[in-house]
Amino acid sequence: MTKGTRFIARRRLVGAALLATAAAGLGAIPVVAESGPPPGRIYRVGYSQIVEHPALDETRRGLLDGLEAAGFVQAKNLVFDYQNANGDVGNARNIAEKFMIDKVDLMAPCTTPNTLATLKVTKGTKVPVVFGCVTNPVESGILASVDKPSGTNVTGIYGLPPIKESFDLFLQVKPGMKRLGTLYNASETNSLNINKAAKAEAAKRGIAWVEVAVTSSAEVKTAAESLVGKVDALVTGQDNTIASAYEAVVKVARDAHLPLFAMDVSAVGRGAIVALAQNQYQAGLDWARELAVPVLLGKDPGTLKPVRTRLYDLQVNLDAAKAGGVTVPPAIVAKAAKKYGG
Repeated sequence: MTKGTRFIARRRLVGAALLATAAAGLGAIPVVAESGPPPGRIYRVGYSQIVEHPALDETRRGLLDGLEAAGFVQAKNLVFDYQNANGDVGNARNIAEKFMIDKVDLMAPCTTPNTLATLKVTKGTKVPVVFGCVTNPVESGILASVDKPSGTNVTGIYGLPPIKESFDLFLQVKPGMKRLGTLYNASETNSLNINKAAKAEAAKRGIAWVEVAVTSSAEVKTAAESLVGKVDALVTGQDNTIASAYEAVVKVARDAHLPLFAMDVSAVGRGAIVALAQNQYQAGLDWARELAVPVLLGKDPGTLKPVRTRLYDLQVNLDAAKAGGVTVPPAIVAKAAKKYGG
């Protein structure tokens, strides 16, 4: 396997299938500039995310660590302006407008809503936009293609969780499931993309995919309660609204002794039983190393091919499994990169 098609996995759960699936979609890894930032210059990065929750916060931590490793250090030569839109797309646009006024060297929107808002503000300009935390930039309308550089002021890192392998995993933990329930915010394009793929995978397996849409975090608990008694388990994707109120989903699942599975590894530590998905911290490191750093050093973002996440983690929560009335097979526990409870 060449360097350009390598797939990094901390633990192999479902064997060569996941490796082949991921490797097939990966292109060449962008070349990173070898020189560091010149002395005496201050760089300004405008970073925004739609809400605060562990997955996005881990990505931001990775981005900052990656920038620092390349010589861009806060309080020394880097002003990293972190702004939270608090779930409001209007706020995301206001933040992008603020960054324009501040004349930042690079805008780094995290999540699809923030990226789309940033693109509206920067349209027709040469302000570099290097996005992250995006599931499918093509279906979201962010990029025309991920197979070549955009030729514009935009590039970024993206990644879809391994849907088929996730279903394999869930069914190993609880075989025979016929009805799975999920929650999502229909206004989040990233969530729609994952939900669409999961629904199609469920249909292939003869599993009913029962959806409940929400518009805000305040609706999450009631939405989860509406699924109790109607499904064999709950499955959450990568939805910022659901993630911001995940404790409510966990409480409903545990009170009903209902298994809760996830497609986001950060959800496992919060109460989901198991997940196989992108390592968010590594995604942040790659965001910095392969895209943000070269752009800050003068590379045109329109010449950098978008990067797909390559590191996937398997995590398990044994206490959550007990609460959901299931047992995680020892083979899965043995392969987990991280385990909670016992």
